[in-house]
Amino acid sequence: MRKANWGWKKTRAIFAAVVISSACVGAASTAIAGTRGGESIEDMKAMIEQLKQTVQTLEQKMAVMEENQAETSKTVKEVASKKAAPSGLQLPSNTTMKIYGYAKMDAIYTDTDGGGKYAYTPSAVPLDKEQDSLADNSFIMHARQTRLGFATSTDTDYGKFNIKIETDFYGAGGNERFSNSYGLRLRRAYGELGNLRIGQDWSTFIDLAAYTDTIDFGGPAGSLFIRQAMIRWTQPFSGGSAMFAIENPENTFLVKDADGTGNHSVNGGQNVFPDIIARVNLDPGFGHYSLVGMLRDLSIDTAEYDDSQLGYAFSANAVIPTFGKDSVTLEFNYGNAIGRYLNAGWDDGFLNPVTHEVETSDQYGFVVGYQHFWLDNLRSSVIYSMADRDNDMNYVTNTADDQYQSVHANLIWSPVPRINMGIEYIWAYREIENGEDGDLNRIQAGFQYKF
Repeated sequence: MRKANWGWKKTRAIFAAVVISSACVGAASTAIAGTRGGESIEDMKAMIEQLKQTVQTLEQKMAVMEENQAETSKTVKEVASKKAAPSGLQLPSNTTMKIYGYAKMDAIYTDTDGGGKYAYTPSAVPLDKEQDSLADNSFIMHARQTRLGFATSTDTDYGKFNIKIETDFYGAGGNERFSNSYGLRLRRAYGELGNLRIGQDWSTFIDLAAYTDTIDFGGPAGSLFIRQAMIRWTQPFSGGSAMFAIENPENTFLVKDADGTGNHSVNGGQNVFPDIIARVNLDPGFGHYSLVGMLRDLSIDTAEYDDSQLGYAFSANAVIPTFGKDSVTLEFNYGNAIGRYLNAGWDDGFLNPVTHEVETSDQYGFVVGYQHFWLDNLRSSVIYSMADRDNDMNYVTNTADDQYQSVHANLIWSPVPRINMGIEYIWAYREIENGEDGDLNRIQAGFQYKF
């Protein structure tokens, strides 16, 4: 376009020169003839002035034409640019994004109506005395565990800038009568810049590397299971990493019913301090190990209760290689405020019905698992777990849950890397403080297709 504009200017200049030259020649001729014919010099000057005005008018028209041509060229460029621009999602040149998840269907048969409808729930195992009033068998199929998420990653001067948002369909609602629809639920949502992560994720108190492999979504009774909002710093070092986090606090307390015949939970209301967690991960080249500590403010502030206690908990985890790809997994959790962090779902403490003070009690849970690979694409896990709580009869009645146990044994086949198909046997046990107990047996088949 620069060459074209230059050519147009050159043409205009030549044209103006020709016009002026012609005018001058004509004026000269007229002057000579006029002199001869008696015309005055003034008439010749007027003619020359008229010719100059004509040239100026032509130049103005040419300038307008050139401006119109420039606008047309700009419009053509804009239209061409819009046509060339790609449609759909656009990311910065240094950002990558992936969409991930899986579709999963579970088929569950239980020899009694209880234990959790969609996943094993320790507190839902019925006592023997309750089973006479329940159905003998229960069968259900569902796809609630289906998962969908996306993640982005961008290189910056401060390290990787990552974002992750992840959901599943264990949310409220659903209709198994007609559509078998399920409510969408937020699992994880965080941003991460370098070593700093802020948002909702698996609690720092949990070591996911030491999680056992089960088809059941609920998991062993004594394992840890919680996701929540947090601010976490991770500091890598040779052979491992250290983590420090403050996380969302939430307290519930168990207290006797007013008539003294049962127990109920009371929410602690507003919390003053976050849960404080520190963890060390070790990867020495032979297995994986971690140690975690936590401090919690067990406070309650309601119309009836106003008190607080400092609680604590710790967790130790290990994944130890044995033969080939086989491994042993060990998890031990203990504290007087481990409460809601355990899959057992204990309350975080007790309330003294007389003094209205917060009381704590020892709680623990452990998991022992062994995973064996029959083939590269065929594996089994056998897992035993238990959770126990020290109930104080001064604060609760003898109907409070005291102990949970569970066994998971499975066989999982992966015909291709992104498909898992398997079957699992689950035995679950529940005991209350007065010694009454109950158990159940469950068979679960799972079909998982990842993308």
